[in-house]
Amino acid sequence: MKITSLFNIILTLALLCTLGACQSREERAISRLNSLARSIDKNGENYTVDDWSEAMEDLADIHEDMADCEFSKEQLKELGQVDGRLSIIIAREGAKALGKETVTFIDRFNSFAVGFREGAESEYDEDDFNQIEEDFNNELDSIANDWE
Repeated sequence: MKITSLFNIILTLALLCTLGACQSREERAISRLNSLARSIDKNGENYTVDDWSEAMEDLADIHEDMADCEFSKEQLKELGQVDGRLSIIIAREGAKALGKETVTFIDRFNSFAVGFREGAESEYDEDDFNQIEEDFNNELDSIANDWE
């Protein structure tokens, strides 16, 4: 009888420790999500492509860890708020980064195009340019017809 009582106590303690560990995992997941949201909100405008990649990997890891937990209604509400806020932050900061990269690309392409035009004008006349433009348009039409 004594061994059975001791076994029941150990089993009860093990069960409580397991439940406590899952609860702490749930709180940790919410905390990690909050931390990621704060980090992106504070530093997202300076993120590089590698920083964004790392942040998205962190988010995937957090969501993977959350799959094993059972959240209370209050935790689910908090989780929804944090996840929603994080989605808005990611969209906002991602759009800013995309806008900056687009402006940089356009600026660089413009410089290239000006240089290309200057170099080409020194070698070719207007008839050559017209022929190049016609050939280019024909190729585009051919590609478009292939897609249809």
